[in-house]
Amino acid sequence: MKKLLLATAIGLAVISLTGCGEDSDGIFGSVSSNELEINSFERVNNNIARIETEYSDGERDIDVTNIRGSFDLSSINNLSVSTVLANNFEGTLEDRYIEVNNRTVTRPIYAKNNNRKINLETTYRTIDLSGTKANSYNASSNINNRSGILTDLNNYPRISDNNPNIAFPNGSVCYIPVTTSELRIFTFNTKKLTSYQTLDDWIQATENRFGNNRKPIRTSSDVGTNNEYDLEQIKFRATNSEPEYLYNGINYDNKIYETDYIKSGTNNPNENSSRGVVDCTLVNDVAADFLEDQIRINYR
Repeated sequence: MKKLLLATAIGLAVISLTGCGEDSDGIFGSVSSNELEINSFERVNNNIARIETEYSDGERDIDVTNIRGSFDLSSINNLSVSTVLANNFEGTLEDRYIEVNNRTVTRPIYAKNNNRKINLETTYRTIDLSGTKANSYNASSNINNRSGILTDLNNYPRISDNNPNIAFPNGSVCYIPVTTSELRIFTFNTKKLTSYQTLDDWIQATENRFGNNRKPIRTSSDVGTNNEYDLEQIKFRATNSEPEYLYNGINYDNKIYETDYIKSGTNNPNENSSRGVVDCTLVNDVAADFLEDQIRINYR
């Protein structure tokens, strides 16, 4: 269930970006200015679940609804505290410090053993999905030729195969996460703990993920308050048929973890469907209720 960064939302074909401002009302806003709920769907083997994440001041709640089979909750990062490492920095990312203002979620990261603080901020831009069908996404065997709006109508194709004209109902919205970080950071918690005994073991296994088909690029760096931790990044460049993959591993207190990686500055996902794929797989309740009903009907 490896996702790319954050594997989160892609976007839209000929639908214009409306409701992207902060003066959100109607379908583009949240119920309260300090509450925001984001829905997504996950599938592992034959198990399908709806994941509802609700952000509010000082809190992050995750509800998992099994739609088919029994989804493995161990893959869901529902822990309230994560370790954050960067160049000359170690801190914690904690749910209790979350601040929500309309569709912007701010998560301050407090340094370990001093008063330093850095901010991690995500603003969820909105796209109207009302009337969007599976054919809004243009698939191709060549990744560079793909474009349009990728939704879960495409990820769960039985829905549109059984009903080609099915479309998202009025009020359906997808969210595009735009993340801003002061530093290049790596985050992890016990959900990311691996079974490898050494970082070299992790490196060897990760470099062989694709066998001889893809050549890995390895980058080493030091992170932590005094840059005392060894971190390795393994990158596989994109091909005509596969996207780029990034894997990060660290030896932290003699345990080997994989980490999430967030670049410094603002990370803008593609929002122009004519220039590429817009990931519209993070959605509001209206779109999620529709998808849940259709998945239950078509994936019995």
